[in-house]
Amino acid sequence: MGGIVKPEQFDYFHELIVTQELTRVGARGYGDGLLGGMVIGLPPVLNFAKPALRDKIVPDILAGKKFISLAISEAFAGSDVAGLKCTAVKSADGSHWIINGTKKWITNATFSDYFTVGCKTSGGLTVFLVPRGEGVETKAIKTSYSPTAGTGYITFDNVKVPSENMLGPENGGLIRQEPTLYR
Repeated sequence: MGGIVKPEQFDYFHELIVTQELTRVGARGYGDGLLGGMVIGLPPVLNFAKPALRDKIVPDILAGKKFISLAISEAFAGSDVAGLKCTAVKSADGSHWIINGTKKWITNATFSDYFTVGCKTSGGLTVFLVPRGEGVETKAIKTSYSPTAGTGYITFDNVKVPSENMLGPENGGLIRQEPTLYR
């Protein structure tokens, strides 16, 4: 809701009002543009980020000052997390990771400040919170669905991500994404 209602006051009544009003707009992409990233991109951060990282970014996202996307789908893997090609390689000293690869059909990609990214690592899948910055490029994908959803293509080109931005344990990523994808 972008800070309109205080979290402790938000309940099913407010959810009903939001849903009805977004339906009246007649453009589902508008609702996805407002809430899509928060609904699917933020839960892994809420549930698996270290407290310092969570406390740093979550308030701005809930207040509507910053946006987040779930970046899983890829051109040749779709949403099949076992087939991901985007990679993350740990630095020799373990202080950071280098992410390379692409994601496609990502809701809110064109305007997100953060991306919850599934990456292939040496022993499996690891999930990272990647801030928009050097090496992160997004391009809009023209869809018949809705331009307001900000659907896009993301390229990660040698993106340096601090190890503190890992969501959960190394190679424990499938467990981190499952609640987002299947609930």
